[in-house]
Amino acid sequence: MNEIKVSVIIYVKNTIDYIEKCVRSVMEQSLQEIEILVIDGGSTDGTLGIIEKLKQSDSRIRLFHSSASVGSQFNLGLREARGRYIGICEADDYILPEMYERQYRLADENRLDVIRGGYYQIFNIEDREYQFKLKSCYQDEFTEKVMISKKHTFFLEQGINGFWNGIYRRQFLLDNQIWMNETEGAAYQDISFSFLTQLYAERIWFMKDAFYCYRIDNPNASVNSLRGIELHIKEYEELKKRLKIQGLWEEYKNMFFSWELISYRWFLGELPRELKSFNAEKIYCYLREQGKEEQYDENKVMETVRDLAEALLCSKSTFTEDILSETDNAGELLEYIDSYFRNDKTIILFGAGHIGNILKQFLYLCNKEVFMMDNNTLLQQHGMMGEAVYKPEELVVRFPYGRYIIANVSHAVEMKEQLLKLGAERRNILICDNEEFFLRKIFVKVRQYRGQ
Repeated sequence: MNEIKVSVIIYVKNTIDYIEKCVRSVMEQSLQEIEILVIDGGSTDGTLGIIEKLKQSDSRIRLFHSSASVGSQFNLGLREARGRYIGICEADDYILPEMYERQYRLADENRLDVIRGGYYQIFNIEDREYQFKLKSCYQDEFTEKVMISKKHTFFLEQGINGFWNGIYRRQFLLDNQIWMNETEGAAYQDISFSFLTQLYAERIWFMKDAFYCYRIDNPNASVNSLRGIELHIKEYEELKKRLKIQGLWEEYKNMFFSWELISYRWFLGELPRELKSFNAEKIYCYLREQGKEEQYDENKVMETVRDLAEALLCSKSTFTEDILSETDNAGELLEYIDSYFRNDKTIILFGAGHIGNILKQFLYLCNKEVFMMDNNTLLQQHGMMGEAVYKPEELVVRFPYGRYIIANVSHAVEMKEQLLKLGAERRNILICDNEEFFLRKIFVKVRQYRGQ
């Protein structure tokens, strides 16, 4: 074989339903100079048989065995890798054919440490796969060019936005000793890896195109673990230890604190309603004690969590109320879908943008009559994709007691006030302002709602 350009690490344990599609998607990459490192963590469901069969047809596949820890599996793959760049494909996901060819070309030409593309959240309903695209970076000024991040925190400020949707220069990882923590299980070991990668990388590229297909309907995915708060705490403790050993703690501790707040807020949003308060109080006690010891500066945390950082200084009730209030909209929407949704034949969507279109697809699959409205005058005049888009005042007059779902991230509060002033009933107004939550917790379960 010629020089190996990309070593692709696939860590796997008991994913018989997905593993063949995953490995074949790597085998079928247009970039041929790759190796495929499959690291098994003790599969017992027939997964290994599929891998062995694929291995016989492609000499680029190398199979290794490890303890059942994503960190241990990834680290073994990194030690065995021979390519200039490292790719990662999780065993229930797959990638599009041009991913590594296009990413490697840009990485090689621009001497990049890291390149990331967009990705698709995917799930299946009956025989159809649904794909929804997410960006690798939401600031357009950072995309499609070399970004130099030395002594700048803009890469860290992106938070955890996928780590498998790109490639990493192998020597960059080795020189900076960037490994995953070899903690138990398969959840959240990517936090330290992502933080350190985004801290040390100097030459970065964000692509607008998407190639990675990230599955969100695997019921056995580690992200669904209710032990998540303990796993998060363990991972952040390991990361803190590493930063202190490297002499980087004082410089980056407020960014570390920002990541913690973002992670814990996200995790609470994933929990069933009955578990939220207990876990929010647990988070408060942990962070409050940690904050006394580390002396974080709430004025230097990321703006998206500054209110939470300030609430932590007030009281347990203030903090828990604030962090839970940010999950209320998603919780109320899920509660409605699980209960009164079956009785509503007509739904009025306020917001004809990206999230509005996702909701519309879901509602049509559930056999609901849907009316769309928006404040955009062009949409009101010309409609969207052949469908009428109404003025809010037209539909509120027509459906004064109707069920309204606001589909918007940035202006949901103002849109709710607008509906109230027009005469809609408060109890009939719901907000969808979290695309990921809606896709993962509601849309993927559309089959159970279709007959309601």
